[in-house]
Amino acid sequence: MRPDRLAAAALAAVVAVLLAVPALADDASPAASTSVEVDDATLRWGINNESNNRAHDPTSVNFMSAGKVADSGGQKVTAADWSAVSGSVRIEKWDGTAWQPATWAGLSTDSAGRALGSATAGTFSNHNVVFGGGVGAVDAAAGTAHIAWTGDLSVLYYSGQSMFYLSDPVLDVADGAGTVTATISGFAASRNGGTWSPVAPRTATVAELSSVDLADATGFVAQPAYAGVRASLPADAVPQVTSDATSGSFPQSWIDAMDDLGMAAFWYSSGSSTDRFKVPLALTVGYDASAPVVPPTPTAAPTKKPIDNVVKESPTPTPTVAATVTAPAAPVAAPPVVVAPPVVAPTPVAEALGAVPRPATEVALAAAPTAPTADAGTPSSLPWWIGSGCLLAAALVLLLPVGGSGPGTRSTQK
Repeated sequence: MRPDRLAAAALAAVVAVLLAVPALADDASPAASTSVEVDDATLRWGINNESNNRAHDPTSVNFMSAGKVADSGGQKVTAADWSAVSGSVRIEKWDGTAWQPATWAGLSTDSAGRALGSATAGTFSNHNVVFGGGVGAVDAAAGTAHIAWTGDLSVLYYSGQSMFYLSDPVLDVADGAGTVTATISGFAASRNGGTWSPVAPRTATVAELSSVDLADATGFVAQPAYAGVRASLPADAVPQVTSDATSGSFPQSWIDAMDDLGMAAFWYSSGSSTDRFKVPLALTVGYDASAPVVPPTPTAAPTKKPIDNVVKESPTPTPTVAATVTAPAAPVAAPPVVVAPPVVAPTPVAEALGAVPRPATEVALAAAPTAPTADAGTPSSLPWWIGSGCLLAAALVLLLPVGGSGPGTRSTQK
């Protein structure tokens, strides 16, 4: 081949290779990522039942407010400072059928509109906070997700006498597990009372999700870890109880942030009568607000085994049933002999028909009758009466004159 033709062929081959490279790159790029972007994701959470409960002070309740409630100075928050909606954050209440916008009055009632019972009654106001407008990406194939929300939530205990802010939550998922972090700030209330001061914001893990399934294209529901979680506590903190079935703790960084606020014991098993209400509720993440994920609904299941107060009828008595009489602990002195007609003692069976047993003091008193009674274990006293009467009649005959009549004659007829 002539040199000029060889050079032309080589040049043509180089051009063909250069033209093919971009085409190969374009074909490979779509398969490189399965990530789906989201821009209107929702995060719904009720935190726990204790955050929807009456406080131990019966005049106060625990509740949530959208946005940042103004500094209360440690006093109870009023309706004027509370908000159901603030920006992309809203508070909703389960009314037994659907989630409805929250109201101030509803913070102290259950889903049926009844006033909350005591702190230990197990009746809750059943509110959720909903963060909207979340932005991020979800890659179901890779098992990863990252979504961030913007907005503030106020969590108020004892009607605001203890309170903090939860701001800008972020969800991260990898390898089937996830975390929700947020910025925590607020005001420190002394455990002993008397102080109230601002606390600087800090990032804390709000929830640790041990099992997150990203297979559903609309979102997921996940249960935050709690049971069995051990908290590392300051020396002056209330010790954690670990023997109860619901013993556990919120994440460690959350406990640390709450300790700065003087509220740590609200978030782990501290031996309180309301420990079982501290367990976190499941949280729900939806990737698109127009296709919401159905969240779990509050249940009316009792928190304790119900007490059976059904009145039961006494068994029908039968003549063959006799009560067992227990002898008194100490012997009772026999009463003096009194000349009087014998008294018939009541039958033990009649005593047994009383459905309610008598106290021991009453039994002891009943064992000492005030009058002599017939003893079922000794012979009848009738022969003694007959013998005594004969002796008395003989004595009267000897004393009276023969053929006489007097008052003694009638006395023998008694």
